Parts: sequence; structure tokens; C-alpha cells
Amino acid sequence: MRVAIIGGGYAGFDLARRLDAHVDVTLIEARDAFVHNVAAIRAVAQPDLLARIVIPYDRLLKRGRTLRGRATAIDASSVSLADGSRLAADAIVVATGSQYAAPFKPQGDTAADFSDAVRALAAQVAAAEQIVIVGAGAVGVELAGEIKAVHPGKAVALVSNQPRLFPTYPEKLHQKLVERLLARGVALHLGQAASGLARTDAPHDGEIALADGTRLTGLIVPAIGARITTSPAHALPDVQAQPNGQLAVDGWLRPSSLANVFVLGDLAATGEGMTVVAATRQSPWLARALRAMASGKPITSLPAYAPWPLPPILVPLGPKLGASVLPLGRGLVVGDRLTAAIKGKSLFIPRYHKEFDTGG
Repeated sequence: MRVAIIGGGYAGFDLARRLDAHVDVTLIEARDAFVHNVAAIRAVAQPDLLARIVIPYDRLLKRGRTLRGRATAIDASSVSLADGSRLAADAIVVATGSQYAAPFKPQGDTAADFSDAVRALAAQVAAAEQIVIVGAGAVGVELAGEIKAVHPGKAVALVSNQPRLFPTYPEKLHQKLVERLLARGVALHLGQAASGLARTDAPHDGEIALADGTRLTGLIVPAIGARITTSPAHALPDVQAQPNGQLAVDGWLRPSSLANVFVLGDLAATGEGMTVVAATRQSPWLARALRAMASGKPITSLPAYAPWPLPPILVPLGPKLGASVLPLGRGLVVGDRLTAAIKGKSLFIPRYHKEFDTGG
């Protein structure tokens, strides 16, 4: 069976790797390298890390291939590429992911541009008297902790229009993170809508006003959230796009009336949010489903995909501090030691080098 996977981010590359020994897989990716953008947050404070978080695709697949190109359209039997070529496929998976403000995700197709953007922000952070982070999701909270871990004397403010950090998770997570951020000297402005933000797509010098009248001046770093990348799947028949751009899916991660076309990762509206954690559950399930299809089984004969009831979340504040929610019971909240051991110390960098077979 020929499987075409569009998008080589966390979900797409993992699915391709899992299928490589079992089907004829082609991974279509416009970028010239994989960017482990989870670690880009720390790279803002430690730019030397960039050499370890940009990883080539050339050793990922042993039997299949990675095709650098941009998919422009799909139908039941092929993928059309921007160069005018078509790739025949028996199953197509769209995993084009999401975009985020610079420099936390690549804005273009070259790793060099991404690295330059991270280095530029690192230089701005090093020179700034005050850094104002607008948005207190995972990127904003982690960034505040990472900057303080390297630049403890910097004035760092974290602004959110929500009164609680991670309000869909147990309140204990909020409490632990607030305690650690305050201990590091981060000024928290929670429940404060910001106005006067000159731009939301990149860092800039400026001033913002908060709902309580406070004015904050300095290096403004927007961390306001991910946006779904428009994909060829959005043009499929019977697709239902959600307000955030995600696509509604059936129990087998299919967004349309085409029975052999699937979406994966951030693009799939499974209720799990746009996180790498969701991809770690979806990719193994879809790999098993596609292998079953390759052996002649109807995919609807397989159990439907079951999303995380409460996706785990890991929030390091530098290599040693942080808090997390693990998928045990109704969500087990843990602190520094386990957060550092699972994510904070290494940011999964060795794992991705192993999966891409870089020898690094």
C-alpha cells in the first residue's frame, strides 16, 4: 500500500517512521529540516542549543522517502505538488500542523531563517531591561522561566487575560507554577487584558496597557497561541472547519467523505488541543489502522480513536524547576523533580536525534 503523508512535523514524521517498515511511505515536507520547536523556547535564552534542535530528514526513513515539496491539492488517489507533479497514493494523511508567532515556530521553509530569528530574539532579550510576555499558555510560561533561569536579574512580566494558568487543568498546577514564577521574580499580571499590542506575530519594542491601568514598556514578546495552517484538506468535499481552523473528524480521523484520507496532529479536532502530546497518541493509533488497511481490513472494523480524557502537560521553568500533569487518575500534578526528569533537563532532544538516526 502506498501512503503519502503531508507534513513532517511531530505527528507526520512519527507516523512515517512507524509505517516505514510496513508500507510504501512518502513523507512530503516543504522545510529543509525538522525543527524541534519545543526546545526553541529555551534556545531564546541559550541560543547555542540551536545546533541540536534543527535535525535533517535524510536518515529518518530506511525504505520510504522524504520528498521536499509543497502539496497544493489532494483527491482520492493522489497528491498534487506545487511543481506540477502528482504523487499517486492509496492512503493520504494530512499533518500540516499549526503556525505560531516568530520565532517559536519556523515562519518559512529554511532552518537557517528559523535559527536567525531565534538568535535575533536571544540578542534582544540579552539587551533588554524589561521583557513583557503577552500570553500565558505553555510558550509564555516556559519562556518566562527559561529567561529567568539564564538571566535572573532581568525584569520579566507575564501577562494573561485569564485569571488562572492552564484553567482546564487542576488548580494545583496553577498554584505550583505561580509559586515558582514568583520565587524567580517574574511579575504576574493575570486576568488582565492587554491593549496597544503593536503586533502579534513577532517580538518588538513597545508599550502595552492593562485593564487595571498598568502600563508595561520594554521588549514585547507575543505568545498568544497557535493558528492552524491552511492545508489541502480544507478543500476536501464535506469538510467542516472549526472556528480555529481545525477540521472535524470521524472516529477514524477522517475529515471528509473520502474514506482513505486522514488528518493528524493539530489539524484534527479531537478535543485534545494543539499539543505534541496529542500527536504522541494519534500517530501510533493511525499507524496501526493503516497497517490493518494494508492487510485488507476495512478501517471501520477497527476500534475508533479514543482521545486523551485529559492530555498530560509538562511545563518546565528552566532545566530544574516546573510543574506537570500526568495522565493518572483525574490528572496527577507533580513538581520540579519529575518535570525536570521527564522534560526539563533534556527537552527530549536525545530522543529526537535517536528517532531521526543522526548519531547525535
